[in-house]
Amino acid sequence: MKALGQASTVDEKAAEAAIRAVSGWANADMRYAPGIAGVASPTHRAVDSQNWFVARGDAPATYFLKILHTDQSDFIDLERSVSAARQASTLGLTPAPLWHSPEMSAVVFDRLSEAWHTARMDDLRKRDVLESVIAAKSALHGSRPLGETWTVFDRIRVVEKALADAGIAEVAADGWWMRECVGDIEAAIIATGFDEKPAHADGLASNIMIAPDGRVQLVDFDEARNVDPFYDIGILLNEAFQFDSEMQPALEIFEGQFRQTSLNRCRLYGIADDLFWGMWGMLMDRVSPRGGIEFLKYAQWRLLRCRMELRNPRFEFMLRTL
Repeated sequence: MKALGQASTVDEKAAEAAIRAVSGWANADMRYAPGIAGVASPTHRAVDSQNWFVARGDAPATYFLKILHTDQSDFIDLERSVSAARQASTLGLTPAPLWHSPEMSAVVFDRLSEAWHTARMDDLRKRDVLESVIAAKSALHGSRPLGETWTVFDRIRVVEKALADAGIAEVAADGWWMRECVGDIEAAIIATGFDEKPAHADGLASNIMIAPDGRVQLVDFDEARNVDPFYDIGILLNEAFQFDSEMQPALEIFEGQFRQTSLNRCRLYGIADDLFWGMWGMLMDRVSPRGGIEFLKYAQWRLLRCRMELRNPRFEFMLRTL
């Protein structure tokens, strides 16, 4: 690990500046090392920020520093993210944020010990892990409202504007068709109504941590807002499972019984979420300076899954059965 004053790159200098800004750390023997490398494919992990493990002297690294990349400024509000993480930490669902600076786009969290590991999709298919993750998400749903409410359709409109501003007319030859179909999903969900609950609103397996004893923690609250709880669950199921038969037990855990209308809603939210992240990936491929991240591959995968589900013969049935 490097000590303060040993920075040799732009990223290390930004990390040192953030560490020095934390109360009590400027003159302490603080050390840091690169954290989790960003990768978009085959898993989506640590893409939004540069992150660092931070320690006092020779002690183990017990802090986690995250500095948002500038190309994410249209999509992440640090104050909102930190506020949501703080609320979740009071419920025992995530490590506590200790310090943050909107000016530096930086936040410091307590770090989970190295005994914890990042969830993989096969972890989510284990009944005990799935139960724990759904319980954590449900606990957040039952807490006080967060400061902002949105839907995935609002997010799609944000990325549409960013694409237009970047001069990107279309993300795929059939992009207009996918967008029209997702517009039909939005109309159907609005017509049937939905609840708005505080939520993690992140379906990525990589943003779930698992302890050796099976406990789970949710991490990365950059997407957290008040949303339809079935969106929160739907995007989790979209990450972990391919078939309806695999999703049914998860919905039994979530609601206490299986309802076809709930499965349809989760499925439709998964389609819309795939379109959003596919569009986001195409945007990042064009505008991000980080050429080492496989944004295009990630975008093409999400758009492919969106396209496949829209062509499912049951799509129209799901629209009419919410």
